[in-house]
Amino acid sequence: MKINKFFNNLNIFFVGIGGISMSGLAKISLENGARVSGSDISTNDEITRLQAQGVVVFGNHSAKNITSDINLVVYSGAISTSNPELVRAKELNIKTMERSKFLGQISRCYNHVIAISGTHGKTTTTAMIAEIFANAGKNPTIHLGGESVNLHQNTVIGGNDYIILEACEYRESFLQLNPECGVITNIESDHLDYYKNYKNIIKAFGKFAKNSSILVTNEHIEHKKLVDVKKTFAPKNICVKNHGYLFDVYKNNSFYEKFELNIIGRHNIDNAIFAIAVADLYGISKDIIHSSIASFRGCKRRYELIGDIWQTPIIIDYAHHPTEISNSIRGVSEHYKSILVVFQPHTYSRTKTLLDDFAKALASIDNLIIFKTYPARENEIIGGRAWDLFEVLKNPNLAYIDDIKKLYGVIHDACYMKMYDCVLILGAGDLATNFCKLLQN
Repeated sequence: MKINKFFNNLNIFFVGIGGISMSGLAKISLENGARVSGSDISTNDEITRLQAQGVVVFGNHSAKNITSDINLVVYSGAISTSNPELVRAKELNIKTMERSKFLGQISRCYNHVIAISGTHGKTTTTAMIAEIFANAGKNPTIHLGGESVNLHQNTVIGGNDYIILEACEYRESFLQLNPECGVITNIESDHLDYYKNYKNIIKAFGKFAKNSSILVTNEHIEHKKLVDVKKTFAPKNICVKNHGYLFDVYKNNSFYEKFELNIIGRHNIDNAIFAIAVADLYGISKDIIHSSIASFRGCKRRYELIGDIWQTPIIIDYAHHPTEISNSIRGVSEHYKSILVVFQPHTYSRTKTLLDDFAKALASIDNLIIFKTYPARENEIIGGRAWDLFEVLKNPNLAYIDDIKKLYGVIHDACYMKMYDCVLILGAGDLATNFCKLLQN
C-alpha cells in the first residue's frame, strides 16, 4: 500500500504537535507505522489522545528533545525558524518539513484527493462531504481543521483510496496539494498580513484551481473541468424549522431532491450544496446524500451549544471575519429573538485591515460585548486592538471587557435576570475554550 510505504522506517518529531492539523497528521503517521513524538507548550484533548496511544509529547521546546534517531521533523507555520528544535535538527542534518508540505506528500499516497478550500465554510463543508462518503462505504481518510460532532474527532484513518481534507489558504499552504477534486466555497479578503491585497488572494486561489483536476465552486475562476454550483445546483423553497431548515435542490433547473438540514445558519445550506455537488460528482446515491445531510450535526465551535446559564442557552461560533459574523448572527436570529453577542477579535492585523467591515457587521447588534484581542502569532498593533474596534462602534448597549472572570460574571447576572433568549460567543481565539471551562466548574 502506498501510504504504508511512505511511512516505512520514519521516525517523525512534530513541533507544535497539539495543533488541530498537526495532531491529525501525527495520528495518520502513527496509524500507518511511523514512530511519532513531539512537543507543545500547552496541552489539550488531542495531545491526551496521542499520549494514550504511546506518543511521547514534551511540554517545552528544547534542543534536547531532538535525538539522532529522528529522521524527519515536521513543524507548523506558527513555529519560528529560531525554534531550538528546528535549529538542533539542522545541526544534526535531520530533514525538516513544514506542515502543509508534509500534508501534500501524504495526500499523494491516495488515489482520490478531495480538497476543500475557501475563506468561509471549509471545515463544515469538508465534514459534510466526509460523512457522506463514509456513509456511502467509501472508507475515506479524513483530515479536518476542526472536530466533527458525529465523527468525534478531526482526523479519521480510512483506506488508501480516498482522502478528504481541508485546504487552508494561509501562506498559500493549499498549493502543496494536487487534488483530483478541488472545492472553493468562496473568496474574500482575509490573511492580509500575508497576502497584502485581494488581488493576491485571487491569484492564490487561481493557482489552487489549476492544481485541481476538477473544480467545484461558485466563484469566477476559469477551469477546464468546472462544476459551477450556482448554475448546476440551486436551493429553493427554503423553510425554517426547529434548529434547522427544509429545502429543495434543483440540478440544471430540474428537481433533484428534498433535503433536511438540522443545524442553524442559512450559510450552511450553501455548504450543503457544495457537499451535494461533490457527492453527486462521484456517483453517490441521492438516498445516502439525503440521509447524511439530515444526520449531520456540524463541527465543534460552529454554532455549538455548550450549555446554559439559568436556562439561557450559550452558543459558541468560530466566526472571526466580518462576513462570518453577519452570517452567524443572522442564523441565530432566525431561532432566538433577544441575543447577547460577545465578540473576540482574532489577530491585530486582521482587525486593523478590516476595521470598517467589522464595525458594519457589528453595528446592527442591540447588545454587544467586545472582548480583548486574541493575538495568535502577532505583537500588538495600535489601530487593530479590540479597544480600537470598541471605540469605532457607537452603541449605547456596548461594553468592553478584558477579563474572562468579569465577563462570566456579567453574563451570569444577565442570564439570572432573564435579559436574553441566547448568548452567542464569536471568535476563533481562546475565549470560547476558557468560557467552557468556567461554565463546567
